[in-house]
Order: sequence, then C-alpha cells, then structure tokens
Amino acid sequence: MHDDYLLQLPYPKVLGQVTPKEIEKLYDLYAGRFSEFTSTTTYIYQAVISNCISNLSEILTKISIAEMHHINLLANALISFGADPVFAGAHNYFTCNYTNYSKDVREFLSQDIEWETSAKEEYLEFASKTKNQSLCELLTRIAMDEELHAEILKQIYKEIFCESYKD
Repeated sequence: MHDDYLLQLPYPKVLGQVTPKEIEKLYDLYAGRFSEFTSTTTYIYQAVISNCISNLSEILTKISIAEMHHINLLANALISFGADPVFAGAHNYFTCNYTNYSKDVREFLSQDIEWETSAKEEYLEFASKTKNQSLCELLTRIAMDEELHAEILKQIYKEIFCESYKD
C-alpha cells in the first residue's frame, strides 16, 4: 500500500488575476457540493465507521489529510485573488448534508473512486479553460493527487473484495 497520499511534486503558487466566474468555480471546488471539503468530511466519517476493516480506516484518514491540504491550497488561491475563503460553494454555504454517510463499504468505496475520478476530470477541465497559467498549473497538480487517490482506493477495493473495481 502507498505511504504517500500526495505526489512528491511541488504545488505552484498562484499569481495574477482571474474572472469572477473562475472565483465561483474555485469556491465550488473548495467547499461546494462535490468539493475538497465534502471529500474530507466523507473520508473522516468513513474512517471512523470502518476501523475494523483491514487497513481501510488508516487509508481513508490519510486521504482525508491530503484533501485537507487541497483545501488549504484552494483557500490560499482564493485569498490571492482577493476572495474570502469562507466554507461555501459559489451559491451555498457548506453543509454536512453533502457528506456521504453510506455504511456499505462496497457502495462507499465505489462512490469514492467515482468522486476522485470525477474530481480529477473537473480540475483538468477547469485548468484547460483558465487563462491564468499559475492557476492552470495548480489545478493540474491537484488533479494528479486525485488520480493517485482513485488508484489507492481501487487497490484497497481489490484487497477487501478480492476483485478489481469495474470502471
């Protein structure tokens, strides 16, 4: 199993300006419905309820810590663009109703894998659309971690269920 839940690559510092629409998108990635904040609360909940299943609890805890690092990176990006990093998406404050409270391990691991894969794609799509090069680089770098998380989750899924996760 992986000891590192963040790739050992630097995170670019964000500089310059972005559009108001890009600020909204950053807020959604930061603390919206499908966000780093949602991932963190979900992984913490899942770690607590799965503490007797293999090393799943430890893995989920470590991924939640990696997601917290992403929260910090996005908060600093928001600050650098003049925004207040309140825990909110573009249109709503964060709520723990966003957290996935499934207790079925197969179900929640499948959802986690899908969310990590989707997050990677969302970061890359946003990166391809922004004209701010430093933001593009940060989003691309975070997407790399999300891909790593999906691979780690697929590996633990295979260990627990003795079958590969079907994409």
